[in-house]
Amino acid sequence: MLKIILSKSNPTAKDGLRFDWYQPLEADFIDYLAAKVIATIEDSRASTRGVSKQKAEERKQTQLTIAKHLLSALYSAHHSISNKKAPTRVSVIKTTSKFSGTKRDSDKIPYSYDYFIAVYNVFISLKWIKENLGKETDGYTRIYAINELKATFEKVGLNWFKQSLRPREDLIVLRDRVETKPKEARRTSAPKKYKKITMVTPDTPEVAQMADNLYRYNDFLTKHCVSLSLPDNDLYEIAKSLADNKEKEDGDDEENFVDLDLSRVQLRRIFSRGDMNKGGRFYNGWWQSIPSIYRGHIAIDDHKTIEVDYSSMSLRIIYALKGINVDPKTDLYDIELDGWQGADDPRRSHIKTFINALMNDDNGTFKLPKAKLKLLGLEHKELMTKVLEAHEPIADQLTSGVGLSTQFLDSQIAELVMTSMMEDNILVLPIHDSFIVRLGYKQWLETTMKTAFRKVVGGLVSVKADGSRLKEHFGLTKEEFKKEEAKHSADPSSNIYSSANLDYDTLFKRTLMRDYAGSWETWRSKNT
Repeated sequence: MLKIILSKSNPTAKDGLRFDWYQPLEADFIDYLAAKVIATIEDSRASTRGVSKQKAEERKQTQLTIAKHLLSALYSAHHSISNKKAPTRVSVIKTTSKFSGTKRDSDKIPYSYDYFIAVYNVFISLKWIKENLGKETDGYTRIYAINELKATFEKVGLNWFKQSLRPREDLIVLRDRVETKPKEARRTSAPKKYKKITMVTPDTPEVAQMADNLYRYNDFLTKHCVSLSLPDNDLYEIAKSLADNKEKEDGDDEENFVDLDLSRVQLRRIFSRGDMNKGGRFYNGWWQSIPSIYRGHIAIDDHKTIEVDYSSMSLRIIYALKGINVDPKTDLYDIELDGWQGADDPRRSHIKTFINALMNDDNGTFKLPKAKLKLLGLEHKELMTKVLEAHEPIADQLTSGVGLSTQFLDSQIAELVMTSMMEDNILVLPIHDSFIVRLGYKQWLETTMKTAFRKVVGGLVSVKADGSRLKEHFGLTKEEFKKEEAKHSADPSSNIYSSANLDYDTLFKRTLMRDYAGSWETWRSKNT
């Protein structure tokens, strides 16, 4: 049984995420506004004749839940950090077939259509939302807060709120893809185009265990504050970079970010190609979407962090599965180019891109852009030959579309790292083959990562850390930041400032992130 989830009418991240893709927030102002919605519905209800007290109460509670969910979505969208002048919109759909009030369906909104539309109409009557109606061929309507609702959101500001947890049955997703045009309907030379579909996730003990592990992790995660240690202007610069980023991950739809939305924290595992042994990585964390040059500014519970990365993970997984021991210090992206400079060689990133793409290239059509090939001093065929010769023991694997299978293994490793650190009350944030952790836990994380790799695939691996960044390092490339670190190593006093150097106006100035972290601290003090 297949269910197509992406089609011409599906809301993209640019057009606004569907309201039920946000999580309800536990906030007094949400409760107050939702109660006002329900009071309006009750006051306008013509009659309750023929409805039992129990049924009436169930209806009321369900509509209260819907109101809170819709309010939470509008609030989160309103406070998404964007470089656009237009407000960030939320998508809703007013088609009965898109609602599932009796059972959960990952493609459908998990509420009764009749209950939803009653709530939605109150938002309209109260003049709380502006509608951009969907066209006849596109059933999605986009909405955003106006008038009293907007004023309330502005008064509350961007705060951290505890979220309701995503249900276990929503956490493990199985996807596949189908060609948009059959072979006979397209030109022979034309690349294949696909649309993604969602399949029924198998009901097995293994899937149940994965869902339970991720549910516990999300519960742990939503009690922590993940923010950015940056002034407001830099946040908008990050938002601009997200809007400009056109790259999409395979198996990823609502996880594509075009705004900086700090409410997007709860993770899901997404499997690919209709196979529970392919893909399986963790998606939906906002920190995963921002460019790597900004990740050194991420804070956990208002503390600085560090990112620890596996070295050439996919290649090492393949070697380990072949039973081939590779020295962890060996640079697997060294394909013996003339004048190779090791880890700092500017050509290394292009070789890494090529090898990782090669492993995921089902059709054998991937080529590096001509400008990058020119930097390597190689033609495409020469690069392919050098890569396969350098990795002759696993050359057959590199050209067999093994990428999604190695992703499944790296997702198992990631799960083990996340749950192991969680058992020690340490939050780590996954970015596929790297992890972010509070600065003081770097060595603990490195040891856990090596142990997890060895336990899952039976091999040795090296890890490396990307240092935590100060505000003055904002926007530096990894190479530029390494030079700054080298300067500090040569002269440790370079980052020591006297009180005369401090800008007290900036030091104590209120910022979005200080207020955000402060609201989490208030919640924590009341709940621990």
